[in-house]
Amino acid sequence: MFTSLKLKNFRNFEDKEFFFVKNRNFIIWNNWVWKTNILEAISLIYQKNFLNQEISSLVKNDSKFWFIEITKIDWKKFAISFDKEKNTKKLLVNWKATTKKKFIELLEKIIIFQPMDMNMMYLSPSLRRDFLDDILWSTFEWYEKINKDYKNIVKNRNKLLKNIRDWKATKNELMFWDNNLVQKSIQIYTYRKKINLFFEGNIWVMRELLNFKVNDINYKYITKVDLDDVENSIKKYLSKNIDRDIIIWNTHIWPHIDDFDVLLDWYSLTNFASRWETKSVILWLKILETKFIEINTWKEIIFLIDDLFSELDEIHEKLLINELWNKQIVITTIKANGNNKNDDIIYL
Repeated sequence: MFTSLKLKNFRNFEDKEFFFVKNRNFIIWNNWVWKTNILEAISLIYQKNFLNQEISSLVKNDSKFWFIEITKIDWKKFAISFDKEKNTKKLLVNWKATTKKKFIELLEKIIIFQPMDMNMMYLSPSLRRDFLDDILWSTFEWYEKINKDYKNIVKNRNKLLKNIRDWKATKNELMFWDNNLVQKSIQIYTYRKKINLFFEGNIWVMRELLNFKVNDINYKYITKVDLDDVENSIKKYLSKNIDRDIIIWNTHIWPHIDDFDVLLDWYSLTNFASRWETKSVILWLKILETKFIEINTWKEIIFLIDDLFSELDEIHEKLLINELWNKQIVITTIKANGNNKNDDIIYL
């Protein structure tokens, strides 16, 4: 856990320090931007950027740099500094520069809960794919690089498809990118299988949370790929659809067009469930995310909850807090929900 956060020239904060307890920390203010900026700073220390902002845009107006530092319970200090003029970032542990790998190794994991999560099953499949990928990035060191390499392969294959269509290249040149596509897909699906098996094996607990209103509940991973024979499945598909791919210069079989669904009595959650049931399932998937990361990394987890209570009723709010009762949590909200003597409330 961390005990303090220091900000210099970060967003709207010129020079500010906040202090935190080991349990629930409530950050209260009507203007969501100020509260969220604090969570954004914490997430950057833990090598995430949940608002996906360019780090150069985080410098306070008329300033040349920003600086973020947390102090851990053992007094170790972890900091990030960014120089706007040089466009350079430094990672520091106890004021000494270090590598990203070493920096991450010394820190806990963080998990972010935010209102958008509650729409995951309603909106684009890309949100659900991002949900899976984010878990795997947080859990397995090499997954982010594998995923990045895979996207570059697809990008280059699509570029070649366009050149073939325009008579600037030949079909034979696809062999190199097809082989790379297959091998990288195998690696991605190796990790995807781990998270899929975990969800499949633990989703049944939802029956109790739904007050046993359903007889059966299942997690379903949706893909065109035969997961028992990834290599041959993709090779056959690429070969069969090569002419179509050339015409539209796009690759139509790959892990990132996959999706998942949750079935209640074999009916799709996205099409048939009530809003209350859907929130319950999504919240439980987020809780399972924490359990998966803990089991596979053996690291402590810190939780950032950004205005999520505005989306949750009392029952779901209680479920979330009960599941995370022994963790450090930083919660932004417009009202104080805590009544525990160990809670800390920060008013902005």
